[in-house]
Amino acid sequence: MDFIRRAWLFTKAKIGRTILLIVAFSAILIFVLSGLIINSAANVSIDNAKKSAGATVSLSVNMQNVIKEAQNSATSSSSSSSSDTAEAGKRFNIDLPTISETTAEKIAKLDGVKSASFTYQAQASASSGIEKVSTSSSSSSSSTDTQAAGGFGGREGGMGGASQEDFTISGTNDLAASTSFTDSYKISSGRAIKASDEGTNNAVIESTLASQNSLKVGSTFTIKDSNDKTYKMTVVGIYTTTSSSTESSIQYMNTMYTALSVANSIKGTTGKVSNATYSMENPAQADTFVKAANTLVNDSNFQVSKNDQAYQNVKSSLNNVASFARNIVLIVAIAGAIILALIVMLMVRERRFEIGVLMSLGESKLKIIGQFFFELFMVMIVSVGIASAAGNVVGNVVGQQLLKQETTQTTTSTSNMQGAPGANGGKTEGQRPSGNAGGFMGRAGGAIGFGQSASEAKALEKLNIKTSVSEILLLVAIAILITLIAVGLASIGILRLNPKQVLTN
Repeated sequence: MDFIRRAWLFTKAKIGRTILLIVAFSAILIFVLSGLIINSAANVSIDNAKKSAGATVSLSVNMQNVIKEAQNSATSSSSSSSSDTAEAGKRFNIDLPTISETTAEKIAKLDGVKSASFTYQAQASASSGIEKVSTSSSSSSSSTDTQAAGGFGGREGGMGGASQEDFTISGTNDLAASTSFTDSYKISSGRAIKASDEGTNNAVIESTLASQNSLKVGSTFTIKDSNDKTYKMTVVGIYTTTSSSTESSIQYMNTMYTALSVANSIKGTTGKVSNATYSMENPAQADTFVKAANTLVNDSNFQVSKNDQAYQNVKSSLNNVASFARNIVLIVAIAGAIILALIVMLMVRERRFEIGVLMSLGESKLKIIGQFFFELFMVMIVSVGIASAAGNVVGNVVGQQLLKQETTQTTTSTSNMQGAPGANGGKTEGQRPSGNAGGFMGRAGGAIGFGQSASEAKALEKLNIKTSVSEILLLVAIAILITLIAVGLASIGILRLNPKQVLTN
């Protein structure tokens, strides 16, 4: 083992050269380790994004099938007493289908469901103790009253014709689980509607409506349905818009949230829902869940569809970061091996006399190469220690910069999509205001990923850069590989030498 002792003595004797090698090797390994931990952090963040960004599956009316059926069953209206009526042509009778709450609950019991929210809409008028919020123009124009059912509840029931009622009653089993509500509103007083409210006349109303009518949590008021049946409601919660809300009209103020039983009673039905939203524990299970849910529904008038766009956006961004990190590791490792090989080659050229003397004394070429390897190996050990200490710092700086760049690119591209004609809530002539986000496409944009959602932004907020034992072990393996390649390339010349040639030259 004499060659190991010689390697140690040479390393101590040439301390200046050793320090330069340590600096060069450390720089290479720092970037290799940074790439490794960024890649690992991105992969962990992708798993975390499954929970933070999430995915939802919606059970809703298949409007294409409903309209198609209405067209097929259209009849021509005729009247013997009026030619104008005879010329009215075909009249479409579009009845929005409903699905039983029992079926919706069966779907909610499938594997992978984190929470489920059911909704059912109805219209009601003020009876006593409450008046709707209206503008000065709407108080003198009945045409404006037809639009008072906007907001979260009205967006799902407007196909059956305009309503003259004062309020939209949005029945739900779990208001806090409804992303359509939580994305734009928050409970400012009291609580949300929950499953235990079923069978009661509890209601959550908007803050402006509550203020106008001097209502607070615990107050009561009375509404009535189209048959003048009255319902004495009790306020259990008051909601208001959030900073992320894009409300541009007052329609949402006249939407109140109740149990499903209230909406069903007003519409004269029992145990019905108009749509349901299921939040998934793992977005990767959404496709399997959709297939199982469609089997339970078995109705062409309803469609089950997933919305995991937020997760896919986050996953795409983090995959880009991970891919870049892997490229860093590969490029730096190859470049580092070449650089160190060149340095070792220069060292070999300067030590040709030493090599010749050792060979003439009977030292094998393999041991001479082993000496060079151990010289670089000792440098490698120190460099790994330095890289391990500095890797977290460099990795955090590089990783967060990469993530920031990916987030900016994603936001810019989605903003361009949002700014496209018709993609940002632009109203066409005769279009009913939605009450939130200025139009159907403005609402749909949030659902299909136009713009960065709050959950998406949270998932992309930070990479958890942390050096683990596995990264250090992998770094050591890569460092040894670099050392072997460097010494191997430099040793090609040594294998061709013989003592006479070396000493003569």
